[in-house]
Amino acid sequence: MNVPSALRLVVLAFALLGAAACGPTVGDACETSAACGTGLVCDLATPGGYCTRTPCRAGECPDESVCVDFGAEASWCMRRCDGGEGCRDGLSCVSPETAECLDDVSGCKFCAVP
Repeated sequence: MNVPSALRLVVLAFALLGAAACGPTVGDACETSAACGTGLVCDLATPGGYCTRTPCRAGECPDESVCVDFGAEASWCMRRCDGGEGCRDGLSCVSPETAECLDDVSGCKFCAVP
């Protein structure tokens, strides 16, 4: 049985969308920016690397992340967390002490080196 070409294209499109949804996100480990996917870079200053977007402004970070201004014109999308939950091994859920969350997030916490 031959599947019409249009149906094959629809199935392929859904498969690609599903694969993209499983791609790298802010806070994932990386060795190169290519490992972070489209729109993100690999910050190698963090042990194991840290997929992020920089610079950022309020409302520009992907879901599950927040824009944090570290001063000296350095702003980064950081993975949001709640208490001890949501960070990969080697990172901790921290509140900004010398940084400012640019997004309107109550009790802003993000994954960073402890």
